[in-house]
Amino acid sequence: MRILHLSNLYAPVIGGLERSIATSGEEMVRRGHEITVLTLATPAAPHDETINGVRVIRVRSVNSLMPGMNRDPGKPFHPTTADPLATAEIARVLRGGDFELVHSHDWLMYSYLPLHRTPLGLPHVHTAHDFGLTCVRKTFARGGRRCDGPSLARCVPCASAQYGTPKSALLTAALRAQRHRGIDCLTAISRSVGEALEYARLPGDLPVQVISSLVPDGLDALARATPRPQWLPERPYLLFVGQLGPHKGIDVLFDAYEKLCADWPGPDDPPRLVCLGTRREDTPPIPDGVLLRTDVPHPQVMSAWHHAAAGVVPSLLEGMGQVAVEAMLAGAPLIASASGGLLDVVREDGVHGLLIPPGDAGALHGALRRVLTDPELAARLRAGGHRRGLEFTAAHVVPQIEEVYRACIAAAH
Repeated sequence: MRILHLSNLYAPVIGGLERSIATSGEEMVRRGHEITVLTLATPAAPHDETINGVRVIRVRSVNSLMPGMNRDPGKPFHPTTADPLATAEIARVLRGGDFELVHSHDWLMYSYLPLHRTPLGLPHVHTAHDFGLTCVRKTFARGGRRCDGPSLARCVPCASAQYGTPKSALLTAALRAQRHRGIDCLTAISRSVGEALEYARLPGDLPVQVISSLVPDGLDALARATPRPQWLPERPYLLFVGQLGPHKGIDVLFDAYEKLCADWPGPDDPPRLVCLGTRREDTPPIPDGVLLRTDVPHPQVMSAWHHAAAGVVPSLLEGMGQVAVEAMLAGAPLIASASGGLLDVVREDGVHGLLIPPGDAGALHGALRRVLTDPELAARLRAGGHRRGLEFTAAHVVPQIEEVYRACIAAAH
């Protein structure tokens, strides 16, 4: 099959969504398919290149040419409506290629939808990697908990802190006006994301199929083979990986860690807390004893998971939680919030990991104490987590994606 992916960002900009597209694309190339990713241009990246067998075409957009619209030129922003220049660029690529299907992943889809019912239109799969079809913040959270549902009155004030009021109003109004006609097959990376789509403006007869996000094959072997980073503490440590923001539960983790240190039993020092991630404007004060590192190469991250006494993913709401899968594959006993897509990852509490109520520092403190003081529990979570993590690898997930593609193409014909 010859597939054109549409993604607002792609390598060298890499987040969870971009890693998922790259992993699936590279695996499909290995399986004999032709994969092209169309993404927005960045100042430093070439217009057209091939990365691990995947062709990457970077195109211009009106939004990226307007000063002040992008906080970071290296991460161009696509709005919740069609960008005329991006639509023209997508049309140019479609004319020059022999594609069988378009697979969109984010708001860049809105620049393809005007083409869908023209002679250039192709069978179209959209994957919801987050809550962006429902929420302009893409979090579907309000006041530290899951949102009750979108409306202009709720969404504009909620998103103003992120975008400013004028931009929030424009993005929200445009999203609420979308009817998403032109999606032939719709998938979501977790049950939580799929359930939130009921609040999106979708055609009433469009079913949602859950196909999880995925990680590359061999991460468990990478974790074992990568030497233990010298910057890790000598004594046991807890590990958090991600942005240091309240949406990731970092304030809850800090509270639980301070309590753990205050009542730690025995003569030995309590474990260190290691955080691999970046500070944000809303990062809370970092407690004493916490080791923070940024820009850590991925093999070292996997090695750090492998040697951790416990891995912690206390997010308030995750679309899926690739970082939790990586921790499980590396063999870290996992403690995670019982929310969002993390409930898909940790299907059996006490077997694949320990689940705690999101935002509950007391429950997190108790779970940390249990894992750190019960070697049998820790061993059980290591083994069960690894088995569960294998279900999110490319070898397991890509055949499901291929099946969606074939069904979508067959239905269109």
